[in-house]
Amino acid sequence: MIAIALLAGCKKSGNPGIPGGSGNPKSAYFFANTEWVGTCHTVSQQYDLPCYLRFNGDTTVSVYASFSWLFGGAIQWVDSTVGHITKIDTTNGGTMITVNLPKTGDQQVYSISNKNELAGGSITTSTAPYNNTFNPHLQLCPKTVPSLGGQSWSSKIMTGGGPTDGLYAYPDLQTFVFGSDSKLEFHRSGHIITYTPSDQIQVLLYQYKQAGRLIYFAGFNETNDLLIPYFGVLAADGKTILVDARRKDVARLPNYIQSIYWYGPPGVTPAIYMQ
Repeated sequence: MIAIALLAGCKKSGNPGIPGGSGNPKSAYFFANTEWVGTCHTVSQQYDLPCYLRFNGDTTVSVYASFSWLFGGAIQWVDSTVGHITKIDTTNGGTMITVNLPKTGDQQVYSISNKNELAGGSITTSTAPYNNTFNPHLQLCPKTVPSLGGQSWSSKIMTGGGPTDGLYAYPDLQTFVFGSDSKLEFHRSGHIITYTPSDQIQVLLYQYKQAGRLIYFAGFNETNDLLIPYFGVLAADGKTILVDARRKDVARLPNYIQSIYWYGPPGVTPAIYMQ
């Protein structure tokens, strides 16, 4: 059911192509209807998560990331949350935005500097459990979002000596193409992989979905002949995607229990790059 949930999640939009959007209400504030991309720091994660934030006018914010939150004593995967803006302070040359997040009971303050950098997190009196808090560090994105169709992408080759020297970081995503027909094309050793999906979930994962700067797609493990669901956010430069796996149990990503980091540097948000 994971793939179905991912594809369905792409349709949350008040405006076509803008996830979580609620129209374009007019506002005197410069940040209204802007999009921000970067990372957010959370508890007990291997690295800071890729994060997307949109201001829906000047009344709410939509935040997307691969959150793992604690509800009723159990960890639940949450792909997004909506916060209500309760206060805007523009004194002293900056912008401070207070947000209430009903899903977790969190109260956060975002500080925008130079009108293009956003950082913040929970206030000291927040009632949210520590596991359900996050601290975003984001950059303002251009209004125009490039299409990924037909573009080739790759992770970087690791250097510095040792047994990983010359290997691709994040090998599920080492070389592939976002096909113009919404299908993924995986390359290994310079050759196109011929793959036949084994079930309906794998069929769904063979297609990608771009919803503005949110990317729902798959990586490919050629050893296990398996497609793995991934989530990405397209950075402001339009040439970098910060990524995270929806199935960390099977994804080839770095983790702290490894004695040799075969899949990429530890503690670093995975990223892939347009070729």
